[in-house]
Amino acid sequence: MMRAGSQAALLGTLVLVLVLGMGLAACGPSEAQRRQAQTETLIRLGEKYVREKVREPAAARFRHQFIGKQGAPCGEVDAKDAFGAYLGYQRYIAVARDLTLLALEVAPAEFEEQWTQLCQQPG
Repeated sequence: MMRAGSQAALLGTLVLVLVLGMGLAACGPSEAQRRQAQTETLIRLGEKYVREKVREPAAARFRHQFIGKQGAPCGEVDAKDAFGAYLGYQRYIAVARDLTLLALEVAPAEFEEQWTQLCQQPG
């Protein structure tokens, strides 16, 4: 049989372990934080693939970026031409390294079809 002092010490230790365990569980990222981090990672990956296609990768400027309903990073990029002038923002779809489309590089109808299929925002 345990003595009262031993029982109190055991109970105190158990409470401490439970409190610490609950505190550690609460420290992890929330589902919304995990989704946000995943979105940011996919957008950065899309930027990387687009930069590999443009003349001056470091000069590329991005805006209106999002993840489409099929999980593809989509947005707009402004990149420089051979004379160093910016071309103006154009839409892009970055499915994978070898499957990245810039609006000015393909036929408009083809790009629109892919944009509708891959980049239409859910909602």
